[in-house]
Amino acid sequence: MEDNVNFYDVFVPGGFPTYTYISRDSRQLQKKVSTASENLTKLMVITGSTKSGKTVLVNKVYPQGENVWIDGGTVSTEEMFWETVVERLDGYTESNLGYSENTQMSMAFSSSISGGIRVLNLGGELESSGSSNNESSCTRARRISNKVKAIEILNKEKKALVIDDFHYISKAIQKNIVRALKAPIMNGVPVICIAIPSRKYDAVNVEREMTGRIEEVSMPEWSFDELKSIACQGFETLNAEIPESIVDKFAEEAQGSPFLMQEFCKSFCKKNSIEQKSAKKVVVAEQSLDSIFEEIADNSGRPMFKKLENGPRSRTDRKERTLKGGTKTDIYGLVLAALKEMRATGTIKYDQLRTAIKNISADEPPQRGEVSRILEKIAEISYSDSSSTPVIDWQKEDDMLTITDPFFAFFLRWTKS
Repeated sequence: MEDNVNFYDVFVPGGFPTYTYISRDSRQLQKKVSTASENLTKLMVITGSTKSGKTVLVNKVYPQGENVWIDGGTVSTEEMFWETVVERLDGYTESNLGYSENTQMSMAFSSSISGGIRVLNLGGELESSGSSNNESSCTRARRISNKVKAIEILNKEKKALVIDDFHYISKAIQKNIVRALKAPIMNGVPVICIAIPSRKYDAVNVEREMTGRIEEVSMPEWSFDELKSIACQGFETLNAEIPESIVDKFAEEAQGSPFLMQEFCKSFCKKNSIEQKSAKKVVVAEQSLDSIFEEIADNSGRPMFKKLENGPRSRTDRKERTLKGGTKTDIYGLVLAALKEMRATGTIKYDQLRTAIKNISADEPPQRGEVSRILEKIAEISYSDSSSTPVIDWQKEDDMLTITDPFFAFFLRWTKS
């Protein structure tokens, strides 16, 4: 193992870990994902909550440098999607076809003077010559669509096509993409979509003919011990000894997210000046972790929380709501205050949220339809913010609210405001 290893190379929240990759062998996740390249003839959908390690897992099996990866968050048009695929495959959509004809005429002759008359001798010794060239050419350009070219190369090379954050793509574009990929999938091209659990059936919903042609691999929640393994493996790499109680606390607060676990460990290294692997074992004493959690919560969740709390621009003043304790807010602030009071994580039922709203309201709580409308708006804001992952997903038909981002759940738990 390398001697000069920095802590930021060991703990890489949001990146692809080298020293702290946990394969979770007992769950056989890599084996399941690899079946997409074994002529599966099905669209593979990898589902799991945000920052649960989906992308890291798929990248381990289908490395980005060797396969075609598309970030769903960057796809605003169908043409953009196919153009990106062609670029990733180093393809081209225009070619020039041409031909030319060359006709050459020549003659050779010798001459002499006989009796004052010039006589041409075509069979004599060559003394002078002449030639004539006629050349014609024609060039035609042929251009094919990015979609046609992308599918052509995918069928030929059989490289895996991975669409990360598939749920970011609009339903209309999803439908056209899935419909076009149906033939390559049936031809054995590995196609993998990565999505959050509440959107796992998007591919079926947008294209009914994909029913029965979906292979789902669900990311199981990270266990307490699996999360601890990240810290133990990383600190061992840095030759640092950390109290087990601290590692346990990290695992408890990580919301089942390896991303958050990496973030905790990285922040802990900064706070305790564990900058790189030490030749002599570094022993760290027991300490409070509240300052680490509060700082991470403040830095990670506040911008999105404020956007959701403010809601969309309104031409009229919103009705003022009063919380128990006297705080004034509007309905957006009320809903988020209820989620904070619940310390909500994962998926919750509308009735649970409704109860929390009643518990914190000093006034008559809003009607069901009004709360549902606000949840739709909050989810819309969450999905339209290009600078962050969606943090809330509202399934109106099922009355289910999902906090998709563990960072947001962590923020609700640890923020002071």
